[in-house]
Amino acid sequence: MENKEHIEAIINRTFEIIKKVYDYQQEKFEGPKGISGSRIIFPQKRQGEASETEQDITRVSEQELKLIFIEQLNKEIKEGWDVYYSVETPTEKKYRFKGKDKPEQDESGRSANFDLVIHNNKFERIALIEFKANNPKPNDYLKDIVKLNEENYEGKVLRYFVQIVKNSDKGTENSLQKKMKDNEDIFWCYSLEKGEIINSPIK
Repeated sequence: MENKEHIEAIINRTFEIIKKVYDYQQEKFEGPKGISGSRIIFPQKRQGEASETEQDITRVSEQELKLIFIEQLNKEIKEGWDVYYSVETPTEKKYRFKGKDKPEQDESGRSANFDLVIHNNKFERIALIEFKANNPKPNDYLKDIVKLNEENYEGKVLRYFVQIVKNSDKGTENSLQKKMKDNEDIFWCYSLEKGEIINSPIK
């Protein structure tokens, strides 16, 4: 298998597993455990004022997505894919992200981090991966997109932007596509409530 095929298989399995985790392994749930094949659970967080209206809600973040992806990556490695990985990996270029202006590559700035980088057995970077959850503001996307586009090593490195949302409708999907405009070739997004991929480069 090519590196691209390995990574896309991992992404698809990650979405399958995280759907099961969301359906069966939330901290507030009682009932059968271990159905997903992962030991990760979605924790609870307190919302509202300290009153009768206060509620526990399930926190969905990019951390669960990243950790399940790493679990699946390790399984792929055990099956013979000879790669290594690093987390919170410093970028090779410097960036300026402050202020309201569009983030940009700037050697007078500072290094940023990639959520996950996959390396070959010579420790060379072969894939850059950013994870996202929910539907944050456009500027949160711009930072990641700038990093991924600036450090593509003349197209020699694979790039992925992998996201989950709790739920989605046409408005959500249009909002996401607008934020990822001109970067559809790296964008994968999964809706937990729908149980389906709502965006991928594979048509």
